[in-house]
Amino acid sequence: MDLAKIEQLVDLVARSSITELDLTQDGTRIRILKRSPAEAPPVPVQPARGGAVEVPALNRQESPAPAPEASAAADIVVPAPMHGVFYRSAAPDEPPLVEVGAKIEAGQKICIIEAMKTFIDIAAEAPGMVLAILAENGDEIAAGQALFRIGPAGSS
Repeated sequence: MDLAKIEQLVDLVARSSITELDLTQDGTRIRILKRSPAEAPPVPVQPARGGAVEVPALNRQESPAPAPEASAAADIVVPAPMHGVFYRSAAPDEPPLVEVGAKIEAGQKICIIEAMKTFIDIAAEAPGMVLAILAENGDEIAAGQALFRIGPAGSS
């Protein structure tokens, strides 16, 4: 795996909500960990036993693209944590993970984003009801792009 690919993976983790990425390709293992700002600064890249490389992801301060305003002050807009391809279902032959009108729980998987041939589950951060799905299945999406509008739990 070349350095440019590793840099792309580090950037992907830094811009996403995931905290760890562990990838093995052609006998080379890469493990990227994202540290919170309160933790110690990242350590330099060091080869690990077995030809693996541990790369700490830097926490970059990036301003996401503005999300469309919610129709009510309490609505939650779920933004894309990274650039990639948006999928509504876990597999092409499976039904969508959520539909408009569906009640969802915090932590429930609501979509999948494919980035660099890696599939990342996106989960709801709070319970509520899906009011709108703002991206189409298979769309290329940008980091910060609004994907869902969720009404608070108990809304109708």
